Amino acid sequence: MPQTMKFFFAAVLFLAFSGSIGSAEEFRAGNLVILDPWAPPSLGQQRIGAVYFSIRNQGRDPDQLQGIDLPDGGRAMLHNSMMQGGIMHMEMMDVLEIPAGGEAALQPGAMHVMLTGLPGPLLKGSELRLILHFEKTGPVEVMAAIRPRLVNQMPPPMHQEH
Repeated sequence: MPQTMKFFFAAVLFLAFSGSIGSAEEFRAGNLVILDPWAPPSLGQQRIGAVYFSIRNQGRDPDQLQGIDLPDGGRAMLHNSMMQGGIMHMEMMDVLEIPAGGEAALQPGAMHVMLTGLPGPLLKGSELRLILHFEKTGPVEVMAAIRPRLVNQMPPPMHQEH
């Protein structure tokens, strides 16, 4: 194979995988690692949204996420989405337990941070500042990237009984 073809294929492979390798943001505080905080862009001028991330506890004791602040305006609440009788319901959560040596995942179609009263829409390419309040670790500031959902981050399809 000619050298230019090898270079071309190598470049194509690099571009194909560069968006998925090592692109996740990571925030560390004490024994906690907050992985890949992100939010999808708003639809039109809506001032609501959702934030998703994972929290890994590398310690020997559990911790709890007890609240979230939005320093730039708006309100953030922990929510859980679940199917009941073929209908998706959301319910507010007081705390999120992060087990010792374990992980808690906030993801589309499940647990998430619900955003309301935002000062403006969430725009693709921007960031949203959050302060996560943990029982033992204390406050942790993170930046959530505003980006479209990836295929593997789509909520599960809703099935209705006929």
